Amino acid sequence: GGTCWASLYAADVALSDDMKRWLGSLSAVHEGVFARRQLRKQGVAQTEDPLIHVGSAVHPVVLHHPVTGRPFLYVNRGFTTNILGMSYADSQRLLAYLFDHIELPEFQVRFRWRPGSLAMWDNRVTQHYAVLDYGTAARRMHRVTVVADRRVDRRERAA
Repeated sequence: GGTCWASLYAADVALSDDMKRWLGSLSAVHEGVFARRQLRKQGVAQTEDPLIHVGSAVHPVVLHHPVTGRPFLYVNRGFTTNILGMSYADSQRLLAYLFDHIELPEFQVRFRWRPGSLAMWDNRVTQHYAVLDYGTAARRMHRVTVVADRRVDRRERAA
């Protein structure tokens, strides 16, 4: 099967300066409950729900990477429910625009998995989608997540 990754850096860079300034002043609600509902709508049955204890959180719409300092969009179709300080209708229109923008092919790469494949990505600045292009075969993979990373000093990066 394949996996698509979208760069949240590239999606941010492609926005107009005015849009970047405006988005930089906004915060959004992210909810685990919303993600569970989305999974259920897609028919995904989960016997052990990994999101069961996840509540909601408020995050800026634009974050800066802790190592590179680069800005990136921080909204996700599966978790982001609304923008604070906006009417529900306006919030949903803006989010729909941002979700569609992030999912443009210009910001994506598609990886075709084969036996022995290895892919690494920074989950903070990408969104991924498992493409259902492998028929009825079971999709099996092993995932490793870095819990704590070493912060790189800007002077060290320049060397």
